[in-house]
Amino acid sequence: MIEQKVIIHLKDEFSNDIGTLTVSSIDYRNDYGSFYQISDSMVLENIDLVDEADNLTPIQYYNKESSQFAHLMLLEETEYQVLFESDDINATYDVLYSLNKINKSHFKKFRFDLGNDNKFKLAGTLNFRSYVGKSFLDVKKGNLKSIPIPIEVRSKKIDYFNQYSAMIADLSQHALSLIFEVNSPLYQEFELTDSEKLTYYEDFMFLEYLFRQDNLPSVFEYLSKNLHSQLINHDESIPISLANNLNSSSLNNIVSRPNKLFKIDSPIKMAEKLNGYLPYTINQTKHEDSIDTPENQFLKYFLKMLQNLVQKLLFSSKKGYIQDKLKYFNEEVSYYLSYKFFNQISTMEYVPFNSQVLQKKEGYRDIFQYFLMLEFSFRLSWDELNNKFKGFEKRLSELYEYWCYFEILKVLNDLSITKINFEDVFEVNKTNWKVNVIKGKRSSKKFKLNVRGHEVNIELFYNLTFSDKSDYRSYSLAFKPDYTLLITTPVKQHFIHFDAKYRSELEIIDFYEKIGEKSNSEIEKEIDKRDALEEKEYVFKDADIYKMHTYKDSILLSSGAYVLYPGTKSQYFLQEDLVIPSVGAFSLTPGNTEIEEDNLTKFIKIVIETLLFQDGLIIKEWVSSN
Repeated sequence: MIEQKVIIHLKDEFSNDIGTLTVSSIDYRNDYGSFYQISDSMVLENIDLVDEADNLTPIQYYNKESSQFAHLMLLEETEYQVLFESDDINATYDVLYSLNKINKSHFKKFRFDLGNDNKFKLAGTLNFRSYVGKSFLDVKKGNLKSIPIPIEVRSKKIDYFNQYSAMIADLSQHALSLIFEVNSPLYQEFELTDSEKLTYYEDFMFLEYLFRQDNLPSVFEYLSKNLHSQLINHDESIPISLANNLNSSSLNNIVSRPNKLFKIDSPIKMAEKLNGYLPYTINQTKHEDSIDTPENQFLKYFLKMLQNLVQKLLFSSKKGYIQDKLKYFNEEVSYYLSYKFFNQISTMEYVPFNSQVLQKKEGYRDIFQYFLMLEFSFRLSWDELNNKFKGFEKRLSELYEYWCYFEILKVLNDLSITKINFEDVFEVNKTNWKVNVIKGKRSSKKFKLNVRGHEVNIELFYNLTFSDKSDYRSYSLAFKPDYTLLITTPVKQHFIHFDAKYRSELEIIDFYEKIGEKSNSEIEKEIDKRDALEEKEYVFKDADIYKMHTYKDSILLSSGAYVLYPGTKSQYFLQEDLVIPSVGAFSLTPGNTEIEEDNLTKFIKIVIETLLFQDGLIIKEWVSSN
């Protein structure tokens, strides 16, 4: 265990001293010391310089030059001690000015006097809770602002550098898909337009989706190795002795131009036919593969159009997450356009809408779809998602909740005989092109499954309320699980509930592993220890699992309730020897969805088979093992 400390000597843009800001925290994992003088204005004590940041160390200094990430890296849900000192005791100060402007709850000032030694001192604690992203450390002295020091607040639960981008790209894709789904209420509303978009964020959402690794980057990599080409025929003049591909056109060219014939002594049979006359040169048709095709001209045009869009947004953006991502996008598209083969491709004269290559060939059809997204002037606004991107921060807990909802939708849709339509998911206002996710009773999405020869119907609800006065009953207090499955077998109905909890793997699983083999007295000690820890806001609250018990026991017809969280382990606790009734926790992590979707799919299948067995419709041997 060691105290980490960053000491920053703040100055304004004219190099006037503002004061000294110290941010410190306890690193419980390390005990070795270090000291780095980063610059005249920054000193690091016991803080590592890293090429790849982790999600455990309170303070790290990212040593790579990057347009995406700030050098000074902090952690969400971690407590930091802040001390600001200045020799000017008569001035007024606004400490952590930029942070407070965005969210006043992060920084809590101490109320007691730090003493008077001819210095101004202000101290407090800093905790970002579940907000991650970029912000600044700065102080305002009267009307003077210090030069802001960029910081990056990382996630503890998911990989901030990879999994976060995967999650937000998924959410962006769901909103964008609303345009192109044939059953969507917006599908018929699009026309090619030059109209301005209402907000830059709409463009940014598209770019987040577009530059996802399995979209434009992988498509361009494939196309760069598999460019479409076509055979081009052209005539070239060559010496008659080198001709090797004469055709009727070549012969016609010879006899129709007698003024180009010369008397020569040649054994060539053609000379005999022409009384000893031959041309010195002849036009011969040459066949060459050319990549200067309308489809490749279109590819070049699209990338330049994309580059213009990114640069326009960069010009208008402010410092923070969005600007840094735009810089990355600009670097990527500039890299694509630097490929030498584009030197062989001319400027596009028209969009080849009727090209079968553009419509059907791998890679080109993707580029064509991206182009349509841009040209259709994507004006759709998902306010609920947009509101999570205020300033430099992202409220990951709420974004994660939306993301989990679409993952459950996908799993159920893949299992179902009947498929849902997009108008069932979003509430659409076509007048101003706004969408919101439908919640409550109206959020019902219906799926039909055939399991072991029996028809099973499932309704998925988002934020359905249960109370003693509603159609869906709780016999005690009112509850509103994030997601509820109403499973209807031929005999009866059953509820299964899920809550998305942005908690770390250790927080969810570790307590149960600790008590697994212990005696009753040892278990009681662990419970007392856990309950004491729960009084501190920044550590795990085991109430998540308590809440699952509450759902299962208080909501009528409930058979199970489960936490969804970003991690690597899934664990549930059986009431008997069957998977239902039970409570537990499932890992569902952005960027790792294929395996975890498969696990969730298997679990839902086993739940349905178990319910069919409990309802007397199948024998126990037909229930799959987990």
